[in-house]
Order: sequence, then C-alpha cells, then structure tokens
Amino acid sequence: MTETSPRALSEDELSSLVTQSVQSTLLEYLNACPVCFSSELRHYCRRPSLFNKGEHIVYEHCTGCGVVMRNPRMPPNLRLSIYEDKILPDDQKRLLPRNQLHYAYMLRWIERLYPADAPRRLFDFGCGAGGFLLEAQKAGWDCMGLELNKDLARFVTETYDIPVYQGLVDDESFAHERFNIVISAQVFEHLLDPRQALVDLRAHLDDPGFVLIEVPNQLAFKERLKRGRTMDDSHLFYFSAASLSWMMEDLGFEVLHVQEGLRPYRAFAGLTKVPQPLMEACIGWMARMQVRTGLSVLARLKP
Repeated sequence: MTETSPRALSEDELSSLVTQSVQSTLLEYLNACPVCFSSELRHYCRRPSLFNKGEHIVYEHCTGCGVVMRNPRMPPNLRLSIYEDKILPDDQKRLLPRNQLHYAYMLRWIERLYPADAPRRLFDFGCGAGGFLLEAQKAGWDCMGLELNKDLARFVTETYDIPVYQGLVDDESFAHERFNIVISAQVFEHLLDPRQALVDLRAHLDDPGFVLIEVPNQLAFKERLKRGRTMDDSHLFYFSAASLSWMMEDLGFEVLHVQEGLRPYRAFAGLTKVPQPLMEACIGWMARMQVRTGLSVLARLKP
C-alpha cells in the first residue's frame, strides 16, 4: 500500500486558515438581544466577508423586537481600539454633494417640527467627516460633534472650526454637556449597544429633547430582493422602522415622523427646490410602494 504525502497548502489557503482560527478565538456570542433582551434569536443569513477572504459573517434575527444583528462578533475592546486610532485617507474625509443635499433637506424637515422659540444647540453623535455639522452651522444652529476616531475629530475641528469631542458619550469629562437636539447619521448600526447609547444620549438632552437617528434600512428594497445583500462587515445591527421606533419609544421618546422611501433629490439636485411637504409626500408614497432605502426616525422626549 502506497502512502500519499499530504498536499502543501498555498499561501492564500494558509492565510485564510490562520485568519479564521484567530478570529474564532476572539469572537463573542450574544445569548440575548441588546435592544430588547429577548433570547429568542433565529438565523437570518450567512454571507462572505467583504474584507477578509475565507471568512463568513453570521446574522441573527431577534423575534422579540425584530432587529437583525451580527452574532458572533468582535469583542468591544478590540473593535473600539482599531477604529479609534485608524488614519483615514483624504477621499474618506471629502464631503459628497449628494450627502450635503440630504443633510440640508433633513435639517429643513427637523425645523418644520422643531419649536420656533426653542434653543438651538445641536449635537452630532458620531460626526465622521463633519458633513451634517457643516450644514447645521450654515443653518444657524449652535453645533458640537462627538467622534471616537482621533483623526476625524481633529480634521473637523481644524477644517470647519466646529468643536468636536474625541471620545465616548459616557466619558466623565463629557458629562456636563447639554443639547436640545441630537442627530446621529449612519452610526447606530456600528454600535456595540445601541440601546445603552440612546440612554446615554438622553441624559444630555434638554427641552425640547429632539433626536434624529438615521440607519441603513433592514427593509430596503435590495434586502427584500435578496436576504443579506445589504449586509456590511462593519455593521453590527440592522433596524426596520418598527424596531427602531420601538426602541426609541421604550426609552421614553415619542416618534414624530419616519422616512424610509427613496430620496429622489439625492440623484437629482434640482429636486431640492420642490416644496418640502410635496417632497415628504413623494417619499412617503415610495415607502408605501415598498421602494425603501435609508431609514430616518425623528422623535422627542415625552413630557
């Protein structure tokens, strides 16, 4: 009987095995949903990693509140340290015109519901490259941002002369800050504990206590066509209008308005001249026709 020598692994195969072995020892598994604390978790999808060849990401669906979450996931200390010290290239700090149009539109949407005589101190939680802050500053808001990434926090302060706190919202040195409205665009899907983050933000709110949260939409039309299509390695949670609204209401907020329909002005800048009520009606109609994209929920603290 002839013995067969084992096949030598290629560099790519060896690298993939090492990556999976290391990550399997680092990952933590959540036995309950951080949003509603239910342990009723069901498999949602498994998809190839966008960044690590050979790795697959698993997502689970909470039957309690409806949120979809990555599980297992990288532990908190490792995930935070990687992001905090990351140096971003210049192209990731560039403000895209279509995004600025969207931020300006959202501010007009807020102001239609915001009390005219209320103070206007605005806080951008996870301000990134400062796009929303810049539009808010132009619109006359007293602005401040928070950004964990040191490079981005420094960039926004130096480039736009807008104060940005570099750190976490529950830092002791940030405890004294107060605001009338908190906005957070494309941040809550990255958080380790979105419910606790909203609790921490609530502690910094003064009257009228508005909050605007924007996240990728679990019910976006692409995701409805193919499960897992919109999943991204860096996203830990996916909300629908129902699950995000539930979380906000459970923490003492009254949901004022939800938008999740296709935003046509992002593709055609001239549409920003369309009257605000007409544009909102158009976006609402698209949502009812299941043409959903990003999700925006505006709420205020209950009396």
